[in-house]
Amino acid sequence: MSSFKLLGVIINNALKWDDHITVVTSKAAKRLWFLKKTKCSGVSQADLVYYYQAVIRPVVEYACPVWHTSITGQQSKKLDSIQQRVCEIILHDRPYNDACTVLGLSTLHERRQEQCQKTLRNLLVVLITVCITYCQACVIPLSPIV
Repeated sequence: MSSFKLLGVIINNALKWDDHITVVTSKAAKRLWFLKKTKCSGVSQADLVYYYQAVIRPVVEYACPVWHTSITGQQSKKLDSIQQRVCEIILHDRPYNDACTVLGLSTLHERRQEQCQKTLRNLLVVLITVCITYCQACVIPLSPIV
């Protein structure tokens, strides 16, 4: 077995994320087809962005705190290309950064960074709470000196 899926994340024997990134981008690309068809049917820009945020982006960002810090620059670009294609579908001729601004989207790289930071903060809160609880349980009350 060269790779396996654990809780929706694909890990290979070399602990690289190639397989996961390939599967995720392929899955998201399939959902772009519906976005294109929806755009052709005259759905509003706001609804297209909502569809992207609700249906496509979660696929690309799933469990990103696990893998974000160890993907290559090429893999990051591959993931970001999904959002670039979304921007092209919704706002044909705009450069990517302008399109993100108009649509109110952060880059996927920025979002992954934010999610990693949020996860770390949450883990630190849990760790500190556990340490405080443990320390309070270990305190031996002093008996009064008579």
